[in-house]
Amino acid sequence: MNHQTTHYYRYLRRIALAVLIIPCILCMLVLLARMIGTGPLLRLDVWLQSLIFPVSGDILHRLLPAALFITTPGSFWVTLLAALASALWLWLGRKNRITAFSVLVSFTAMWGLNTLVKLLLQRDRPSLQHLTEAGGYSFPSGHAMVAMGFYGTLFAIWAMHNREHGRSISFPLVAGALLILLIGLSRIYLGVHYPSDVAGGYIAGALWLWFTLPPLYTWIRDSRATGKR
Repeated sequence: MNHQTTHYYRYLRRIALAVLIIPCILCMLVLLARMIGTGPLLRLDVWLQSLIFPVSGDILHRLLPAALFITTPGSFWVTLLAALASALWLWLGRKNRITAFSVLVSFTAMWGLNTLVKLLLQRDRPSLQHLTEAGGYSFPSGHAMVAMGFYGTLFAIWAMHNREHGRSISFPLVAGALLILLIGLSRIYLGVHYPSDVAGGYIAGALWLWFTLPPLYTWIRDSRATGKR
């Protein structure tokens, strides 16, 4: 078995672990919260939401157009287009099948796992007036989960590319962190998620990055050294 095949199977094993462990951890967190008592968590949710959710006529309400714009990149159809376009560019333009594969996998895994966990836990959305359309269950936030897991993968690949060419990785990391933060905040602002939903999405996405980025980076680095991408 050559090095490329070894890296491929190592990456697949980490993906399989992530797919198994992420739903378990999210369900365990919810079970722990129920065992301790959901009262404090709900009070914290309501308090944080009161700081972010706009009341008609106040200063925060003027940010509604910006919030609607910011939340759009986290939707299913926009992330689908972003995944397909990025994968095609990486595969055909950059001649890098590894990163193209990782982008498609991260998109599929994040939306698939989010749907699974929502069906398992079935938390209702906030009773606030929703300022944008939102269907299905609430926990974890799909936008926050995909922002962290999918866009996190994209910006990490950008940072790896910069490092490969001796450029600073600061801009892609800061830009990625800002996008992820704003998408999560927009879901609370629009009244379609509790803060704990967004936190759950962030945790799931961060776990995905923790499992998949190290083997991906090693695979890319060794592929560059051998000229097989």
